[in-house]
Amino acid sequence: MRTYELALITDSSIEESVRDGVTERVESIVVSAGGSLGEQATWGRRSLIYPIDHHSEGFYSFHRFQAEPATVTELDRVLSIADEVLRFKIVRLPERAMQSGKAPLLRGAAR
Repeated sequence: MRTYELALITDSSIEESVRDGVTERVESIVVSAGGSLGEQATWGRRSLIYPIDHHSEGFYSFHRFQAEPATVTELDRVLSIADEVLRFKIVRLPERAMQSGKAPLLRGAAR
């Protein structure tokens, strides 16, 4: 299994329960495919650098997980058709970064 990190920007105007539903959907896909969940970080509501679908703010969250590449393909498919998701990026973390404790996206999560 490989270690991945998901950066997720959801619509900031949706209810918290809908936003939690997106997170639960991600978690269920990873776990049902035999993966495991790791750290999560929430940056909350932030201004976007440029408008996305006429939105000037988004809700940022980051999720680390271990899964097979096929699981990442399924996550990509599900998130790309979700109306609540403005943008997302799934990055495979190199083993060296995990061993040294340097995580690219979660490192700045304490802002």
